[in-house]
Amino acid sequence: METYEWQKNKAVVDRLYYTERILLGTSLMATGATATSLLYIQKNYFANTMRARIPKVWTYWAVFNAVSLFVLLRPLTKEEITVQWRKRKVMGKWLYSLYHLDPIEVAEKPSH
Repeated sequence: METYEWQKNKAVVDRLYYTERILLGTSLMATGATATSLLYIQKNYFANTMRARIPKVWTYWAVFNAVSLFVLLRPLTKEEITVQWRKRKVMGKWLYSLYHLDPIEVAEKPSH
């Protein structure tokens, strides 16, 4: 009988990939908005308005990312994230294959 481990692995990888893309995209947008505001401040063109927009942009960035990441990462366990993140660091990209997954050896705590 076929197991569905590959589907579970694909779901975990997809969620982590989309998490990374959301963080990258929103960070680029917020940085661009901040750079534009700083340019206007430097040119003294609506300087007070632009100064007021910078904290708002980063507040929106933080709220949007917090909600999005909570929704994406909540169903995942710490072990699933750890294994995939370790694979991501070693391989340099998100991989669907189960071949690259090695179990994490967890040292058992001595019982007293």
